[in-house]
Amino acid sequence: MQPYMAQRKRFMTDIKYAVVITTHNREQLLRECVEHVQHQTIPPDKIIIVNNASTDGTGRYLKTLSEQYKTIDVIDLLVNTGGAGGFAVGIERAAETAAAWVLVIDDDAIIAIDYMEQIFAAAQQNARYQAFAGAVTVNGQIDTCHRRNLTGIGLLSKNCKEEVYEQSCFACDIASFCGMVVDLSLVRQIGLPHAEYFIWYDDTEYSLRIHNYSRFLVVPQAVLTHKITQLEKTHPRRYDWKEYYAIRNRLLMVQEHGTVLDRAVNFVNLFVHVIFRNWLFGVIKRDNYDWAYERGLVRDALRDVHKMHRKETVLEKIAERPKGEGITNAYFK
Repeated sequence: MQPYMAQRKRFMTDIKYAVVITTHNREQLLRECVEHVQHQTIPPDKIIIVNNASTDGTGRYLKTLSEQYKTIDVIDLLVNTGGAGGFAVGIERAAETAAAWVLVIDDDAIIAIDYMEQIFAAAQQNARYQAFAGAVTVNGQIDTCHRRNLTGIGLLSKNCKEEVYEQSCFACDIASFCGMVVDLSLVRQIGLPHAEYFIWYDDTEYSLRIHNYSRFLVVPQAVLTHKITQLEKTHPRRYDWKEYYAIRNRLLMVQEHGTVLDRAVNFVNLFVHVIFRNWLFGVIKRDNYDWAYERGLVRDALRDVHKMHRKETVLEKIAERPKGEGITNAYFK
């Protein structure tokens, strides 16, 4: 064996990492997700699965799994805290282990069996990076929305172009929690994701904190299949309940990380593309629809930004299901 290859093999063997998976009522997807994590060419030292109050067979499956494998650590939450709450709980648990890195994924993320091997091979050659990510694919096509770059004033961002995935590696500013890998020493510096976000923009906000120390190095050879349900797109797009969190959390994020100018530019963008859009469509009854639901979501999000705004993240307590000696709580700073 060549000296370089021997050194690389030792590097790979010595790596300790944890995986955090959040799940809610998707037992079959979770089973596939866990199977691919367990069969990594570089196995994880700990697999932390946060069960967000599932009501299907997930709890029974996880109980059996944790009894079979010592590497499995299940956290059963009493209420559904969304991806944001689940990742906060899981990453906190990962930071308490001896692992050096943490991989973050949802239950619908199916990583290739060499995902972490590809990530760590890139990490060995690019020691200055403390955060990494792979390529996210949907139905065999790269989903570019998961890796983005800041565009300048306003903390606005745009997707990395598909052609950059032809490179061996490339850097970006923002990564989703779909396959994000972070140095746990950095996690201990920057803290945990904001649990109160529930969903959407939790990973963007966390990326901005990471960005103060390191950009993300994207490794296209590390492939993740995202098994999402693709809904038929309509134009103009109508909202669902998730848009409330998108608008509210976007504004909270800019208030926390942006300058006065960033806030102004971001709000103008939001006004044109969201607030004014829905008001205008309601006035003209676009598509014979009153757009009242969309306008109501925007109104509620704007109202709740003022209620939730903090310079410091609100102290959260997320109760777990009793385990032997009773309930334990996870605290977020």
